[in-house]
Amino acid sequence: MRLAILSQSARIYAQMARSAGFEVLAIDAFADVDTQQAAQQVWRLPALAGQLSAEDAHALFEKLDSWQPETLLIGSGFEASIALYQSLYQRYALAGNTPALLAQVKNPYWLSNYCAAHGVMTPSVQAQAPQQGQWLYKVAGQSGGSHVLKWHQAAVASPAAQAYWQRLQPGLAVGALFVAEPGPVKDQGSVKDQGSVKDPGSVTLLGVHALKQRPGNYTYAGATRLHEPQLIAAMQALLEALLPDLGLVGINSLDAIWQDGQLHLLEINPRLSASMRLYADLPLIHAQLASCQGTLMPELVANSNYASHCILYARQAIETEYMDFPAWLEDKPEGGSIIAGQPLCSLYAEGATKDELQQALQDKKTQLEKLWGTYVCERIEFNIH
Repeated sequence: MRLAILSQSARIYAQMARSAGFEVLAIDAFADVDTQQAAQQVWRLPALAGQLSAEDAHALFEKLDSWQPETLLIGSGFEASIALYQSLYQRYALAGNTPALLAQVKNPYWLSNYCAAHGVMTPSVQAQAPQQGQWLYKVAGQSGGSHVLKWHQAAVASPAAQAYWQRLQPGLAVGALFVAEPGPVKDQGSVKDQGSVKDPGSVTLLGVHALKQRPGNYTYAGATRLHEPQLIAAMQALLEALLPDLGLVGINSLDAIWQDGQLHLLEINPRLSASMRLYADLPLIHAQLASCQGTLMPELVANSNYASHCILYARQAIETEYMDFPAWLEDKPEGGSIIAGQPLCSLYAEGATKDELQQALQDKKTQLEKLWGTYVCERIEFNIH
């Protein structure tokens, strides 16, 4: 099968699809070395890291039409471009959630009301700048956390059109990766106004992880797989409260705050997630297609090891042309300059215990410090803790 995978970063999805036997066109904002090795074709679309224009959309359609994919898979980059997502959904066989559901779930006010109706705790949201208290400034439809700011009255002189404020909820930032399966459609028989009705869907929790954030802000910097029974049970209960009536399909993720034995939902991401890296030993591409196309779901048994995916960011501009990148690094740049605040690459490690995992991460950091030297490494955020 020919898959086209579209995301801000498509590397992990392309690698998983290639290892599962698919032919892959990867379209993302970076076209890094690993993505080029994983996919049969790679097309760089830098606008996926920002806002897609009409010209970008036209070029995207031309590329897809020339590739003629049998199925599209979508990661981050389209929450702020619902109209483009809808065009993709109508024009190609997109294995994912409907445009209407995507728009609904990413509407913070709709989601807040939905949580209230289903007994799920979530921080309050409002459209007007608050006058007191601790709040976060966010922009609906954005992803990756770089748009999130701690708010005070002087923080945002000119709010974005889709801006909103969410009350700050203290605690541990966590995420969950899960597969949603739609319920079967049943005939209503002799019921008045005959038609079909869909049973509530089911959900499989793949895993729970702590979310890493860059120092001093909320930009996504990786994740660490967790095995705390109380947290896993709470996440399972949250999903069972939310998901049956929501209508999601395929692999999705959510962000929440874990505080005093309770979860507070922040948002749902109705698409493929970067946290899939923590569960790459599972047949997730087949699971995505099975859920969306109604075929047999593969067995999904999560690994019991601890694991961590860490994104290395440039604190200052870094020239990569003469840097040596070991094979075990991921998302390796093709060359050139990485400007301050942009991702340089990422690393991954596993361990049977938390201590073993942390030691494995530290060992890799030490190797890079020896390889690259102090001058370069002082310009890098490693985000291994």
